[in-house]
Amino acid sequence: MFKDNIPIYVQISDLIKKRIVRNEYKEVLPTVRELAMELNVNPNTVARAYRELEREGIVKTRVGSGTSVNPNKKENLKKELVMETVENFLLALRELGLGSETIKNLLEEVYDRDKESEKKIPRD
Repeated sequence: MFKDNIPIYVQISDLIKKRIVRNEYKEVLPTVRELAMELNVNPNTVARAYRELEREGIVKTRVGSGTSVNPNKKENLKKELVMETVENFLLALRELGLGSETIKNLLEEVYDRDKESEKKIPRD
């Protein structure tokens, strides 16, 4: 599950951020021990990830209450993750030798195809 070239606590922080954005963690995060057992890692590694998220202001930790999501940071976090994904995507396309106009045309083509498939598939 974890990549060798990135520290595990960083990968856990990224996973938690994604879970927050997807509303898997609406208010309270699992305890350090619970998440460590789920991910099969040392609790100290999860605790380090939690400390990093707290340093970033994404979560708040209170003794006795656990670690909770900072609702003021949630929308910014979502935008940040989307921008990072788009930037990595564009970088990968440029590494393939594609120019801006080609990328724009391809994105429009994919977007139009997706819009057509949305019409065929009912959404909630």
